[in-house]
Amino acid sequence: MNSMRKKSIIILVIAVGIIFLSFSIGNKKESHSPTSASKVSNILAAQPENDDRERQIAEYREKYSLNDKSTKYDDFMIQAKSGIVVDAQTGKVLYAKDEHKKLAPASITKVMTAVVALENIDIDKKVDISRRASLMEPFKVGMSVGEKIETRDLLYAAMMISANDAAEALAEGIDGRSETCIDKMNEKAELLELEETHFKNACGLDAVEHTSSSYDMAKLTYYALKEHPDIIKYMGEKDPYSIQKTKDNEAHYWYGHVSQTVNNFPEVIGAKTGFTDNARNTFIGVAQRQGRKFIFVFMGSDRGMEDSKALLDFGLRKI
Repeated sequence: MNSMRKKSIIILVIAVGIIFLSFSIGNKKESHSPTSASKVSNILAAQPENDDRERQIAEYREKYSLNDKSTKYDDFMIQAKSGIVVDAQTGKVLYAKDEHKKLAPASITKVMTAVVALENIDIDKKVDISRRASLMEPFKVGMSVGEKIETRDLLYAAMMISANDAAEALAEGIDGRSETCIDKMNEKAELLELEETHFKNACGLDAVEHTSSSYDMAKLTYYALKEHPDIIKYMGEKDPYSIQKTKDNEAHYWYGHVSQTVNNFPEVIGAKTGFTDNARNTFIGVAQRQGRKFIFVFMGSDRGMEDSKALLDFGLRKI
């Protein structure tokens, strides 16, 4: 009898234990299920965004790819580490030397800054000049904290004299944070599949992982000429330029374009120069003859003027 009672008690304890364990497991499943559901929901929500991104990249590839099935000239003509010439109408690569070599771009970075500004800031908007922008070195307009400068004037300054204060102001002109502009610069580089390109700032100052290539910069310029043809007027203005004094700003003035290639060769309708001790001379040029445009780029040159002239002459013969 005692034995039977003991067995009954043991069975009862086991049964209670099983019920308790089942209840605990059920509660755990219930408490975890919302998290799991959220994860699934997030994945599903992200999928359309990823699909849209892939569609965008495919559209960009269709419209803005360069045709690089062309003759390559090893070590031909230029001293620069890398260079390229591209037909601006067809995207055909006419000349290339180490065009995918990843290098520091210096101030030719500002072409991407200008593209992002044109796509995100109204041309008439007056941009507040921050302390950070006013302190940028070394090339600058000399704007003071609190001035309000129109976007178009900042574009002329960034393109013509490679003003770092103007480029920083453009970067801040979207929402007051230069980081937003830099994110958009890298998003645009991703859409254009600029594989050697990553931006860390809007000016082109040397920084770890701030890189590009002649190929990528030519492709970016090809895109810019197609989507924002007005960019050429900012890149190509040769005459002295002035920002008139208003209640919002002081007067500012500079003596024409910094590029001697623009100033000396009438076929060159736009250019962006760059230089740092690390990058050496970098350059983007756009030239035209009888309505036909071509883009020429070099990076890493100690003979900038000679290399730009060599690529210009080549393009004029081939276009």
